[in-house]
Amino acid sequence: MTRENLRLARIALMLIPLLGCAGDGTVIADGKQAAASQRVLRVGPGQKYSKPSQAAWSARNGDVIEIAAAVYERDAAVWIQNNLTIRGVGGRAHLRANGANAEDKAIWVIKGNSTTIENIEFSGASVGDHNGAGIRQEGTGLTVRNCYFHDNEEGILTGENRASEILIEHSEFARNGYGDGYTHNLYIGEVKRFTLRYSYVHHAVIGHNVKTRARENYILYNRIMDEETGNSSYAIDFSNGGIAYVIGNLLQQGPNTDNYTLVSFGAEGLNNPANELYLVNNTLVNDYPEGGVFVFVKPEAGPVKIVNNLFVGQAKLLEGQGELAYNLVSEGAELRDRARLEYRLKTKSRAIDAGANPGIATGFDLVPRFEYVHPAEKQKRPESGALDLGGYEYQANP
Repeated sequence: MTRENLRLARIALMLIPLLGCAGDGTVIADGKQAAASQRVLRVGPGQKYSKPSQAAWSARNGDVIEIAAAVYERDAAVWIQNNLTIRGVGGRAHLRANGANAEDKAIWVIKGNSTTIENIEFSGASVGDHNGAGIRQEGTGLTVRNCYFHDNEEGILTGENRASEILIEHSEFARNGYGDGYTHNLYIGEVKRFTLRYSYVHHAVIGHNVKTRARENYILYNRIMDEETGNSSYAIDFSNGGIAYVIGNLLQQGPNTDNYTLVSFGAEGLNNPANELYLVNNTLVNDYPEGGVFVFVKPEAGPVKIVNNLFVGQAKLLEGQGELAYNLVSEGAELRDRARLEYRLKTKSRAIDAGANPGIATGFDLVPRFEYVHPAEKQKRPESGALDLGGYEYQANP
């Protein structure tokens, strides 16, 4: 080392206590490590990567992948990196598979952990086993926001991972399912926690609109329906019980349903350490002309608390055991326009101010705080007197 280099090295050593230095060489000022610059990979016409699968090969942990709003035909990918954010920009990017798939599983197979996906549309997934998904989740932790899954053999399909937490919000699922009864709009496997909120889930093809085996489930402020033409099975199926909070939803079974039960809890066996159902302030509508069951609960589940709900149509309220309080069964006179799926309350409805504070269950506040706004949005639930029954608080001019 020359004398000059030695002198510069000594100066650098003297400065370290003043500036600080992180182990990765990042300079620290005032004792705080400067955030490393986050890589952004851009996908689309005129960009370095013309399609998402190319970015999947080049991505590193922590990258942001921005996909321009365009249609990407027959492109599928496996994402193995952790802490990725993958989002459409300038609108939704549309992955139109037309049968293309990754690993004979899905349009996107997510193997990395802590992935966030935003503003992406998935359609046309099909595979040899007839369960081709828009997303097959195999890593730990997934957030899906403002996405649209339609006309796939499966919308989202997750594997068994008891450490994983799945959050889906402000998203739409439509017409997913192969038609065999084993494929669904949403199929969540044995994970730690599943949250579905502010979303529009409808017209599953023969299968369930929502099927989950999670230990904890938070189904909050969604619109889950067959509408006039759908032929889905259950609106919500908690296949193996678990802890389930179902609050502030609009749930409807159409005239062509493949199953006469709206909400099923534990039909395939209570396989979780705790099996508790809290069905609070939902509007449940049965348009199946031959009756049916609003809620099925497997024997030995509990506690089961069914409070402040508005049940509309001809069906048995509960098959199984549970606490029923402050619910109303109606033929539709309480709703503004049942035929047009307008489930807000009429003036002078018996549901107005007919509810009670549902309290807290295992540390979770059961009081409804929001309302679903179509499509796939939310608003704060008004507070006026006692709680009204169902998913909406009465307003003269909402």
